Amino acid sequence: MLNRGGVILTLLLLALVSGSVWGQEVTVEQSVFTELNSKSLGGDAKVSYATAKGGGTSNPAINNDEIRLYQNASGNGGGSITISVIDGFELVSAEIGSSMSTSIAYTINESVEKSKTESLNANATYAASNLNAKSVTFYCMGRDKKSRLYVNYLKVVYRPVEITQVAAPVFAPANGTTFVDKLTVGASCPTEGATIYYTKDGAEPTTGSDKFPTEGVTLTETTTLKAIAVKDGLDNSEVVTATYTKLEPYTSLKALKESGIATAEGVTCFVELKDAVVTYADSRKAYIQDVTGGLYIYGNNDLKAGTKLNGVVSAQLALYNGLYELKVEGGEFDNVEVAEGVEIPVQVVTVAELNQNFAQYESMRVKVVDATVTSGFNNKNGEIEQNGEKIALRAADESITADVQATVDVTGYPGLFHSDKQLNVILQEDIAVKTAGKTQATLVFEQDAYSVNLGESLIIKATTNSTSPVIYSSEDEEIAKVDSEGKVQAGNKAGTVTITASVAENDEFTGATATCTVNVVDPSALPEARALVAEKDGVYYAMLSSNKISDKKLDTDVVDVLNNKVVKTSETVDFEFYIDESKGTIQTVSGEYVAHVGNSTDLGVDTKKFTWKKESDGYWHSSTNSARVLGLGVSSGNSVFGTYSLSSTTNQFATDMPIVDGYVRNVASGDYGTICLPYAVAAEDMVGAEFFSIAGKVMKDGGPQSMVLEQVTTLEAGVPYIFSATSDKLIAAYSGKAVAEAGEANGLVGSFEGQDVAEGMYLISAQNKVQLCGKGCKISGNRAYIDMDKVPEYSGEVGVNQRLISFEDATGISETMVEGGLADVYTLSGVEVRHQVNESEATQGLPQGIYIVNGKKVVVK
Repeated sequence: MLNRGGVILTLLLLALVSGSVWGQEVTVEQSVFTELNSKSLGGDAKVSYATAKGGGTSNPAINNDEIRLYQNASGNGGGSITISVIDGFELVSAEIGSSMSTSIAYTINESVEKSKTESLNANATYAASNLNAKSVTFYCMGRDKKSRLYVNYLKVVYRPVEITQVAAPVFAPANGTTFVDKLTVGASCPTEGATIYYTKDGAEPTTGSDKFPTEGVTLTETTTLKAIAVKDGLDNSEVVTATYTKLEPYTSLKALKESGIATAEGVTCFVELKDAVVTYADSRKAYIQDVTGGLYIYGNNDLKAGTKLNGVVSAQLALYNGLYELKVEGGEFDNVEVAEGVEIPVQVVTVAELNQNFAQYESMRVKVVDATVTSGFNNKNGEIEQNGEKIALRAADESITADVQATVDVTGYPGLFHSDKQLNVILQEDIAVKTAGKTQATLVFEQDAYSVNLGESLIIKATTNSTSPVIYSSEDEEIAKVDSEGKVQAGNKAGTVTITASVAENDEFTGATATCTVNVVDPSALPEARALVAEKDGVYYAMLSSNKISDKKLDTDVVDVLNNKVVKTSETVDFEFYIDESKGTIQTVSGEYVAHVGNSTDLGVDTKKFTWKKESDGYWHSSTNSARVLGLGVSSGNSVFGTYSLSSTTNQFATDMPIVDGYVRNVASGDYGTICLPYAVAAEDMVGAEFFSIAGKVMKDGGPQSMVLEQVTTLEAGVPYIFSATSDKLIAAYSGKAVAEAGEANGLVGSFEGQDVAEGMYLISAQNKVQLCGKGCKISGNRAYIDMDKVPEYSGEVGVNQRLISFEDATGISETMVEGGLADVYTLSGVEVRHQVNESEATQGLPQGIYIVNGKKVVVK
């Protein structure tokens, strides 16, 4: 019906009637709007429309060829648009479209009873049928700024009717208009030559009532007008009623705040501003004050500091965390008289006065003189003291600073946060330093909690900006001692001890302390560590105990899973948890508890005990809200762990899995390679490749021509093998005990650490060929080379479980060769994240993203 795909829309008059053809229906449409009110819809002068502002809403506006009608918080009818036809015609149906989804209802013939509220999707239309009425009014019934009525289409069907009755008179402005001082109301009648009679005392009008004056009726109080229109030869019109309400706005900011009407969500209010000065303003917040008090303005606004406001404002008065605020969305101050060039007032007060008479100064611009900074800003929070009285400071952003012990004059706006009094500082220049102080020393441990086994040691580190040395101490040296370098030595007693770090005050910095806990554990008493894992799109994510991505979620790491076991390839991992199903606890290795925060999706670690319940579905349910389950979600585009509703179709839920040591190598399907592992691997614990031992070499003309391989189903510890990859990743889970040294089997010589390979030895090249080494050959860790002199000669037939590798082009190779070469790994921004690691394992364990490995882009999923 509408073409809105970037093409200029045109007004379309589908049918016009010249003269009155009885019963013929006429359709008009319009999809480009440049006026809020028009006497012709779609070019047809018989149809008009008019918009109106609802109670507690912004004025209608034209934007992007649309009529924008705004919501009110109560959802009982915001902005509206009325479509009318002239005398002698009636509406059959009306259809309205909106570019924004909203809720909508309508009335006919200026009735106050609305139709059922229904939903209107964005870029869809809503139709009212069988109207048989002179007018229809559509209302925006949305409650918030995401559900406004942005009219981008109107379609009307009307028809002529036999005139037997005078058309009803029309009041202007419309019924429901509010005013502050006085209001002049006019009246007109679509029936030419009709006379209008009216009352304003509630009585029904007759021809004996007063005629409606041509200059209109001026109202000075709330009044209900009633009117009829009369013409000889026709029946009198219906009685039209309109009520005009004189607003009694609160006469000052103090009166508004003391009214008691404020709610946490906000309630519609009217306040008359009398010489109210804007003391600060930006696009999202402002402060205003009159002679009685101050008020914080929150939301989109066009206010300007240093202006004076006079007029009535309607907005939402809220009480947020104890602070009164006027919530605006833009346009609330459009009809206010503005005077510029006004001096911004500031009132000098003491901290004692703020603490004792806080409501008097709330949101006013005040100055505290000769105060001492007792706490520099940390996370935007600070503190000052004056004559023994203290008050918190709250900086608008992290760039604002104040040195401890400095003497300062502070200009700001008194506010509340959860009943805590604070002085809000907007700009650095609002803190005038009279006497310099000291920089607030910072001191923080790299971790809040650590873990160490009985009798073992670890290094903990607290970092500081101070020039004083960091001094460490232990609260219980029987459990663990700590030296001056932060080295913790665990004793023979299990338990948790608090380690304190401190820096002394000096001429430049204040003193500071920080604490962490060290959990000394008996490894023989620990349960087996497990991982909490969720699978998404074929990728397994293990929950970590860190929260670097979001402070309200836990991080993840991509892991490899084999037979429902997580394969661990490094000693330093963060996905190990001690899970006690009988007690319902999930603890980090340092003893902290995985905890669900409140009833939200938040997840973290805490020193306080928190319990979960593993239900029959295998998932971990929160003890504070059983409908919330430990699972995988997304924060800022990254995978994270939180607590999510079990009914969610977008989240994957976590199960706990055992953790095994193992080996993982990225390979290419079809490639050959060598492998030598320090542990044995069972047949069911390896995937991604077929494995072979060397059966022997086939000789021709005195030299090796090919090599026969024998397939094996298990791997022995320390024994080297040749493999043929069957997927893009080789995964093996270890079993048994490790051997200290790599061995040799039929001329295949293994290495755990990697080594140089002598000239004359053989390697399996990247081209799946057995090639002769020249000078400078090397192999990386967990690989092998071939000493052809030690390979026995093979003279039999090649069997079913055997494979033949040709020595094609093997002789005469003298260039340097490397099997499993080393590589540096970089991010796309050029940051080196790994240095000289095995190329085939270069990205193993890295977070999702794109990396540069030996000049090539590699995607980690």
